Formats: sequence, structure tokens, C-alpha cells
Amino acid sequence: MELNKEKIYKNYEKIKKDIRKYSPYPKKVKILFVSKYFNIEEQRKIMDMGYSYFGENRAQTYRDKMEAFSNGKYENIKWDFIGRLQKNKIKYIINSVNLIHSIDSYELLKEINEKAVRSNRIVNGLVQINISKEESKTGIYVEDFKKEYKKYFSMDNVKIKGFMTMAPLEAGTHKINTYFSSMFKLKEEYEKKYDYLNELSMGMSGDYIEALENGATIIRIGSRLFE
Repeated sequence: MELNKEKIYKNYEKIKKDIRKYSPYPKKVKILFVSKYFNIEEQRKIMDMGYSYFGENRAQTYRDKMEAFSNGKYENIKWDFIGRLQKNKIKYIINSVNLIHSIDSYELLKEINEKAVRSNRIVNGLVQINISKEESKTGIYVEDFKKEYKKYFSMDNVKIKGFMTMAPLEAGTHKINTYFSSMFKLKEEYEKKYDYLNELSMGMSGDYIEALENGATIIRIGSRLFE
């Protein structure tokens, strides 16, 4: 991939401007640099440009980058996991992950908690909500979460910090706003019960403006940074 420093900087600054323009609380919003596109050397170049908050969607790639960048000048880089997480791959991320965005079932949550106990870590996570009920997507339906929400907050070593969702790729602006607005209301409802619940991860390169308008605190940006 061509890594044009000036182009990436220009696009990054444009997104920061959009945050100030569209978000009701711009100081709370973080740009998660989706780094699944990069090999080790490309990742190093991006980090040397000054970016420090990344999201990976494959556990083995996450592990490989941790091995390459866990020491020295890169030790303060934050790494989130944003892809679908298989139970047998938790071991690759559990010791260093900043935030798991994709806790898409209670069974996965229990397994993450078990691994976190063994690692003597408190792991931060987001419950992935399938807001559009797409069969092709994983995640928990809102009504199912509400029925049994207490069990998601019962883990000793996993702290649920909020929610993550994805809008359907083919959805129009009105539908996207409807989905994202519902997610904001869900966050509002549960942060009244759990005062540490403060994150809403939604919006990608194609729909981050709608996400900002509806209260996203983390936007996951990849391709938009290279256009």
C-alpha cells in the first residue's frame, strides 16, 4: 500500500474537523486507525508518522504486531481488537489489548473473562449489538441484551465500557441515522446504571459523519485516510 504521509495527514485533519463540526461532544471522540491493511514495515511507517491508536481485526496479526512493537518507543501505542473474535484466538490478544469491540455473545464474554483471570488482567470490552438484525452479522439483539443485561456486567475481569455496532453497507442515510440514534439511546440508558459505561463505537469510513451526529465516541477509520 502507498503510504503518502501528506495525504494521510490531510485526511486525518479533515476527519478531526468533521468531529468538531458534527459531534455533540467532540472532545470525547477518538479516531481509531484501522491498521488491518498494513504489514509490519508499513505499520512501523504509520506509527513513525505519529499515530498511536490502532484497531486490528485478526488475532494472529495482532499477536505478530505486539511481538514487533511491544518495547522501546512503541510501548505506549494503544491497540484495540475490532474483528470477530474466536474463543481459541483470545490467547493472542488477552495480555495487551486496550479494548475489545466485538464481544458478540455472552459465551464469548465468559471465555474472555476466564482468560483475563488467568492473565491477572482487567480487560475492557464493548458489547457488539446487531442493531439492524442482519443475518450476515454477529452481535446481540437489543431486546435480548435488555432481558439479561445484568449478566454482561457480572464478570470479575471484564469491564463493559459501552457498545459497538455496524450499520448495513447498503443502508441509506435515514436508516443509518435511525440505527445509530437507537444505539445512542441504548448507551444513555445503561450509563445511568453503570457510570463507567462511556463508549459508543460506531461509524466507519463511509458513515462516520452519521455516527458523529448520533454520539459516537470511537469512529473506526481505514480507507478514508488514504483517498
